[in-house]
Amino acid sequence: MSSQFVYRLQVLLDRKEEARKEAERYLARKEQELASQIARLESLRRREQELREHRERLRRELLSRPGEDAPLSAREVQARSEYLKQVGLDADQARSDVASQGSVVESGRAAVKEATQRVADARREVEVLSKHRAKQQDRFVRELQAKEDSALDEIGNALYSARRQSL
Repeated sequence: MSSQFVYRLQVLLDRKEEARKEAERYLARKEQELASQIARLESLRRREQELREHRERLRRELLSRPGEDAPLSAREVQARSEYLKQVGLDADQARSDVASQGSVVESGRAAVKEATQRVADARREVEVLSKHRAKQQDRFVRELQAKEDSALDEIGNALYSARRQSL
């Protein structure tokens, strides 16, 4: 009597396994995207810091020539002032870029958190079905063993009865 165990919910378990794997792949993609967005944010922060430092250096040097005592002409002061304004605008734009990239990073973190939750849920579903399968298989084995034990008892009883009658 060699019966095979067949789990009725195997198709569902297989689908849950595939969903878990897909959730893990999705999480990995979101983590990569987040790392990329964080790197971009750091790059934008460095750029903003460089522009602020450059603007401050230009403000200090607006009315003087480094290393020279000769005064600047009005045209040179105006040109420097215009350049200083442009650097200021670039610094403001860089600050805005940092802020918008910061919100992109935050939404990326939220996506990673949501993906992590999906993976946890998928793993839990697979675990529940796997435990159910194991219990069903144990039950099947116990029932099969009980049938075999019953058959052996019956054979033993028949042999005992046959021996008793022959005496």
